[in-house]
Amino acid sequence: MRKTTTLLFLLFFLSLSANAQIGETPHALAARVLFLDYATPQGYDFQTLPISNGLEVAYIRNINSFLNIAFPLHAGLANVPDFMNKRTMLGGDALLLVQYYKESSPFTPYFLLGGGIVSENFEGLAVEFPVGLGFNFQIGKDSYLNLEAAYRLAQADQRNHLKVGLGYWFTLKSAPQLSDADGDGVPDEKDECPELAGPANLLGCPDSDGDGLVDRLDQCPNMPGTGETMGCPDGDGDGVADKDDQCPDVSGSPDHGGCPEEEVMADSDGDGVPDEKDACPELAGPADLSGCPDSDGDGVSDDKDRCPDQAGSLEKDGCPEEKGPADSDGDGVIDSVDKCPHEAGPINMGGCPPKDSDGDGVLDQADQCPNTAGPINLNGCPDSDGDGLADKDDACPDEAGPIDMGGCPPKDSDGDGVLDQADQCPNTAGPINLNGCPDSDGDGLADKDDACPTEIGPPSTGGCPDSDGDGIKNADDQCPLKPGLKKFNGCPDSDGDGIEDSKDKCPNKAGEEKNQGCPDSDGDGLTDDKDPCPDKAGPFNGCPDTDGDGIDDAHDHCPNSAGPLETFGCPELKKEEKETLDLAAQAIQFETGKATLKVESYNILNKVAAIMKKYPDYKLRIVGYTDNVGDPTHNMTLSEERARSCYDYLIAQGIDPARMSYEGKGEAHPIATNDTPQGRELNRRVEFELY
Repeated sequence: MRKTTTLLFLLFFLSLSANAQIGETPHALAARVLFLDYATPQGYDFQTLPISNGLEVAYIRNINSFLNIAFPLHAGLANVPDFMNKRTMLGGDALLLVQYYKESSPFTPYFLLGGGIVSENFEGLAVEFPVGLGFNFQIGKDSYLNLEAAYRLAQADQRNHLKVGLGYWFTLKSAPQLSDADGDGVPDEKDECPELAGPANLLGCPDSDGDGLVDRLDQCPNMPGTGETMGCPDGDGDGVADKDDQCPDVSGSPDHGGCPEEEVMADSDGDGVPDEKDACPELAGPADLSGCPDSDGDGVSDDKDRCPDQAGSLEKDGCPEEKGPADSDGDGVIDSVDKCPHEAGPINMGGCPPKDSDGDGVLDQADQCPNTAGPINLNGCPDSDGDGLADKDDACPDEAGPIDMGGCPPKDSDGDGVLDQADQCPNTAGPINLNGCPDSDGDGLADKDDACPTEIGPPSTGGCPDSDGDGIKNADDQCPLKPGLKKFNGCPDSDGDGIEDSKDKCPNKAGEEKNQGCPDSDGDGLTDDKDPCPDKAGPFNGCPDTDGDGIDDAHDHCPNSAGPLETFGCPELKKEEKETLDLAAQAIQFETGKATLKVESYNILNKVAAIMKKYPDYKLRIVGYTDNVGDPTHNMTLSEERARSCYDYLIAQGIDPARMSYEGKGEAHPIATNDTPQGRELNRRVEFELY
């Protein structure tokens, strides 16, 4: 009893929140430690259900000095009735906060109410309605200590509880607006090509042909190629770009223009197609058109194109197709809108010839009764009793009556205000909305259609009561207060697994009958609520060991590559591979004072790329350094640009940018003295760290 009194004291007096109108912006964040009491509302003592804990974060938006809205997310492990072990509780709320705020006071009390959803042990969702009190105490210009208390009325049985949260609040400053001149989503300060749009993984620079090499490094920016040929295609794979290869279809040597030593072929127009295979040896053109030009780019070479300056189709010899709408009967009304496409007629007749079958002066197209003569004002339909209502619409065609009476003379036998013509119960008075039939229980269903005329009920159950709205009347419903299924006599099967909730140990997740309604997604005999790897069958407490290294997938950082426990299941690098990475730091060469790679650097970078491809689970950090000669700011920029050049080259070799990062550290961390040329040369390096 003493613990309960103490808790209630805290609930009333120690309530704080992240919601006062404080700070320079209306936005704020809060974090709280939670104390959860499921015992008191259910009448348990704290020895049976001890107070448990959780965490909460919230976003708060100030509306005015007296009103805020808050959107908290909370998680906790709770002691609840009917379960021996703690249950995982995850949820979110939408709250209205009414406060008493005075700018001169550090204290701000408030009242809260709202609604939220909660998932218990990841099994479905339930609705809760929190109501409580809060209090703020300012501890800094933009920060506040807060403590909040609420009673939470839960939709689920025995889940009403008290929640107390103690935490910290701070306002959010407005973020500076970053410029993005080319609109590619990469801020100009990080965009290597701020005037040209490009993807973020290429630092905002375009890659027109999508070969992984940015246009500024790509010698063939509109044709996909390889990194070895600086982005140009190399059809025969001999390391000579097709544009420079005199034998693009035969692998050869760079020293012989891409041709074999014994075969160096002439190419008069320099289009990469040897003269002996070039149908237009004096005019440059693509190889797929036998070296002939295609001025309009329609895939038909100029020498075969009847319309060389207009793009067309191969079927029309390079000329565009001529199309026009069809008019089969030639009446000026195209077939798609012509009601008589094979008979000529005027446009105002929909393309059909005029016709009046009954001779009443109303053409058949407009005659609603084309085979029976009638006056023009009734669209050609007869009116036998002359009451102005056509016989087809007249309820009493042989007795004259007003139009609003359906053409019948007025009559109301039961005096209920509904004329007999429209009264479904002409001898028993009833309301107009039920067509003159009585409704004894006032449920909106006429007695003649009501299976329970003295009890209020919906039409779906024939007017009989259905308290839970599941379409099964209470008299036949074994669970009248919970929506259910007819096959379970009105009791629910929330997860739809064919097992009634009262017999289902996992009522919110579909499972098999042999598992008492709980799922076993991977079929390893361990139900999902007890299986740490519910989607993969395995012998290690339900988890597999895909690579067979003795470390189950749940704890293996490289589940598809075997490795020792010391590297968390990832394969170890070989000694020579580590030496290659160390050698790369000094082997990478650049043009003096620039970030342009020298050709002799390609070999070692290709080896780094090969190591990356061999170990797909590893990532690479590239760091550039300089000596201390020159301006430190320039050195910092140069070191980063050199690291980026290596990064760009490895991307061109097929390495995923997401696996790499680069940075420059300028003159920092020298590995030798900067007082000698030899020391400065060692300090000018690019290091490669695989992790």
